[in-house]
Amino acid sequence: MSESPNLRFDGITVPAIVHELARGRAVEIVWRNEIGGVTYRLGDGDEYVKYGPPHWEFDADPEFERLRWVSAYVAAPRPIDHGVDDAGNRWLRTQGIPGTSAVVDGWNRRPELVVPELGRALRRFHDTVPVADCPWEYSIAGRLARKRAADEPDPATWPELDAVVCHGDACNPNFLLDSVGACVGYVDLGKLGVGDRWADLAPALLSLGWNFGDGWQDTLLAAYGIERDAAKLDFYTWLWNAT
Repeated sequence: MSESPNLRFDGITVPAIVHELARGRAVEIVWRNEIGGVTYRLGDGDEYVKYGPPHWEFDADPEFERLRWVSAYVAAPRPIDHGVDDAGNRWLRTQGIPGTSAVVDGWNRRPELVVPELGRALRRFHDTVPVADCPWEYSIAGRLARKRAADEPDPATWPELDAVVCHGDACNPNFLLDSVGACVGYVDLGKLGVGDRWADLAPALLSLGWNFGDGWQDTLLAAYGIERDAAKLDFYTWLWNAT
């Protein structure tokens, strides 16, 4: 989950564990999400700390393991350590990746440059990270297990799997760009696992409207190199919103 690029950080107190991990370095708040989680930059960006309350969207243990695995294949933050502070909140410290989120620092006002790169970057991720070696799933069944709602579709109607290793939260803010708009890294990989490529494409397309306005979906799909599959897009958009 991500917030608008119009970020506000009023009322946030940097927790003691973040100051401890900073070891005298400057601490800067760079992101806040909808569940109350905050990302801090330490020093000049050589390290980052994700910090947040207990929630299924941020579990430091599995994210640590996923980052350690996937960073062998793509540019992702290399994990350093993780834990739980005295307040019961989780934290995850990683090495930094030079780059900025694709929806801040003015990038959200340049969709003609950024949106095609988002499509290409997601395709590179899917083409590069090996399905056969991935130990986790990002499956329909696993995601629906959190929902338990009356309107769940019959498994017989689920779309056929086109398997890739999914990012798991392929919303636009989770792609990092360099100074010329090229993608240099992927973040927030705590739900990474094998699933259908449209499980990533659906939130990538959905978040375009939040971050860049309407009318950019076909641009991202063309850059990714795929035709619109309306049935899969509808299903995985529903699944994203439901879970």
